[in-house]
Parts: sequence; structure tokens; C-alpha cells
Amino acid sequence: MSRFARRAWLGLLPLCVLTAGFAAGSAIGLVVANGSFQLDHSTVWASATLFDGNVIETNVSSSQLQLSKGVNLRLAAQTRARVYESRLVLEKGIGQLASTNYRIEAATLRVEVDKPGATARVQLAGPERVVVAARDGSVRVTNAEGVLVARLRSGGEMTFEPQDVSVVATKVSGILALKDGKFIVVDRVTNVTMQVQGAGLEAEVGKLVEITGTVDPAPPTVPGASQLINVTSIKRLTKAARPAAAAGAGAAGAAGGAAAGAAAGGLSTGAIVAIVGGVAAAGTVGGLAAADALPGQGSSQPSTSR
Repeated sequence: MSRFARRAWLGLLPLCVLTAGFAAGSAIGLVVANGSFQLDHSTVWASATLFDGNVIETNVSSSQLQLSKGVNLRLAAQTRARVYESRLVLEKGIGQLASTNYRIEAATLRVEVDKPGATARVQLAGPERVVVAARDGSVRVTNAEGVLVARLRSGGEMTFEPQDVSVVATKVSGILALKDGKFIVVDRVTNVTMQVQGAGLEAEVGKLVEITGTVDPAPPTVPGASQLINVTSIKRLTKAARPAAAAGAGAAGAAGGAAAGAAAGGLSTGAIVAIVGGVAAAGTVGGLAAADALPGQGSSQPSTSR
């Protein structure tokens, strides 16, 4: 190569690098850790700039993510996730979200906090098993279609398993109530309000019942209801009566809220299970909600300054 050609080639290198930088897109935030982590399968120490679609894999330390618009996330040790400007897709381990207007996705589920100050912890416990915990506020869980399948109160923890929606029926239990002349039940496991319709409901108003049914394609007409359910069977679980009319959805949900927290061990050990929006859910008692720190977080916090 001639001297002139060599100089021309070297002169093109900065332009190529600059062009590649523009192709990669704008930075969406920063990731920091007290140690090393993998960023797109390359080892990085201490900190790195994040771009849309980056894959982060933590090692023995947790990592903290600070994204644009003040979004705050943390990944526990031995966790893998793909990060985007509006969502984090959890592929392994535990993720923590402490910001609104953002979500964590895991096994077709979407997890969001209801208000500033609340924290959601999400663990991918298996290919189709997700554990969600709420701290310092309530947390919403929706399915891939955006249907609300659970609302966790602060301190609550639940295990979820997406089901085959083509064969699975909706199954909920709670106090059957009337609201604006329509039948509703707030599931005692998921705290989700369902509007129900079908024969034999009048005689069960005020009773704790278990309802099995199918989703009606029509939207519910009761404000706050997640879905409209056509009842195929109804079973009374107790003779204890309740007021025949409910001023709101919360009156029905309060009757069974404690049962969700009392069911331990997940979906396969006899826990009270609900199936809402094609997702099986059971209240669990575990360490995800109670733990002060995530695995690998330790007592020292990584600094986000550079």
C-alpha cells in the first residue's frame, strides 16, 4: 500500500468509528457494580453506558441501572436481563424495579409499580414460573395482552405460571357482591375484580364462593373490573353471610386478602390457586418480599457518579 493510500485509510478510521456510534443509537442510561459484569457477553468492570437492547449478566455482585427519566433498577447476583428504554426483559435471576412508567417482563408477564416509592421484585424461578413481591407500595401484574391478573399489596408475594389460554378456564374465589346491579367478585388470591354473569348468582350474593367460567369477549361494564366472566359453575365455600351489596370492589376483596398470604409453597402444594387471564397464581410466603437486600447487593452501594 502506498504512503498516500495508507494515510487516506487512517483518515477514514475516525469517520467509521463515529458512524458506528450513530448506528448504535443514543445511550439510555448507566450500569454500575461493585465488581465485574458481562455486557453483551464482554467483561466490564465498575460501570458502562447502556444502549437499547444491551444484555447484562451479573456475576457475584448485583448491578444498579440508572436509566433516562429517573428509572431505577437493580439486578441481583447471577442474573441476566435485556434492557430497553421502556422495559427490562428478565431472562434469569432476580430484578428489582423502583420507578413508575417502566416495567419488568418475565415469561409473558409484565410487572409495574403503582406509584412512586413502591418497589417490585421479580424472580424467574423456572421457564414458566415467576415470583413477584411488593415492597413499600402495591404492584400490578398483567399478561401479554395487558389484562390485569394480580394486584399485590405491600409486603405481598405471589407465584405465577402462565397457562395455555386455549384450554384453561378462569377460576376465582371470593365474596360475591352486587355493584350497580351487576355481579362482581374480587378474587381473594390476586385481588383482581371480575364481573361475572350467569344463572344461579342471585342466591349466592354475600357468600364466599368459588367460580369457574370462561372469558366473555365483551368488555366488562363495571368500572375497575379486569374481565367479564361467563360462569359455568359456582360452589359455595362457606355459610357465613356478608352484606348483599358492596359499595365498591374493596369490600369483597378484604374478606379473602389474608388467605393469599397464608398459602405457602407455590402452585403445587395445595395452596389456594386462582386462574386469571390465562395465568395461574398462588400466594406464597418467601424471602423475596422480606429480604432487605438482593443476593450480591451487600451493605455497600455502588456509586452512579463517573
